[in-house]
Amino acid sequence: MELRVFESPGQEWDEFASRHTDLIFYQSVWSRVLKEGLGGQPLYFCLREGGEIVAGLPGVLLNFRFFKILYASIPYGNLVGEREYFSAFMEILEDEFRRRRIDQVRMTESPFSTSYPLNSFNPLIAKCTLLDLKRFGKERFWESYREEIRRAIRKAGKKGLYVKRATSRNEVEVFYRLYLSSMKRNRAAAKYPLRWFHAFYEILIQRGMGDILFAMKGEGQHAAGVVLVHSATSYHYLHNGSVADYLEARPNDLTVDYIIRKGVKEGKIILDFMGSDRDDLSLIRFKEKWGSQSKDIFTYVKDYHPLRCKAWEWGKRLGASSWGSNIVRWIQGR
Repeated sequence: MELRVFESPGQEWDEFASRHTDLIFYQSVWSRVLKEGLGGQPLYFCLREGGEIVAGLPGVLLNFRFFKILYASIPYGNLVGEREYFSAFMEILEDEFRRRRIDQVRMTESPFSTSYPLNSFNPLIAKCTLLDLKRFGKERFWESYREEIRRAIRKAGKKGLYVKRATSRNEVEVFYRLYLSSMKRNRAAAKYPLRWFHAFYEILIQRGMGDILFAMKGEGQHAAGVVLVHSATSYHYLHNGSVADYLEARPNDLTVDYIIRKGVKEGKIILDFMGSDRDDLSLIRFKEKWGSQSKDIFTYVKDYHPLRCKAWEWGKRLGASSWGSNIVRWIQGR
């Protein structure tokens, strides 16, 4: 067996990954979003046997000068390939992580595939919510919704809201302002910089592999927005943002209704509402009221340099505080 690492994954990797998953997060095009949007270095680890890739791990290395963290892709990234090779592959990978002096590795399993527990890693649990779009007939959306959803959509219509797609690069900055507004309202750090959304637009939206959708109030009044990623058979509700003054008009419900109808029309099978903190019950309820099902999803974390990792965790807690969040937003807004 031989380990090979692609820093610019291409056709060979894509053909291998496509045999095991249709998620865009495992494709080389997503590595470009991670590189240009976050400044990370793609590292796609491949185990070869007889000249063929039999197991792989897509990753992006984020180097914060004193701290190096490898994410096995974002938001999902875990071992992919033939499971009988995973145990040997992990032994080789751990040696490679140490050789590269990586301080921490984070691997998040996909809710679309069978879990592979990593016993030497620390498992962190979140909730991932999936909506089966097959439950909706092409003409039976309204009947399939609960009454509270129908009321919300009617209310949005009465308030004059409608949904439109972003069609210009300038609208990326509009969405980013909505995103920052939501992060500030929720007292959360804005983890993603403006260049992340620009990369998403240039690399994916321009190729029809994603959307930014807005709930509009009249001309030029953006009430809410969603970043939607397209996989072959699923949509992924990756980011959202909104203005507090418009929330009473239910722009988020209107946008989800639009996404469901669009997905069914285009033959998608799943709407992936992505992960949620298990304690964020209001958010989970919003996702589940559409008929979705939530399941536990594990992020496996391992510290290879404990002292640096403790310092890193302290810094993250500082960034999540109201004072730290204000500093992060100020830096990102410059």
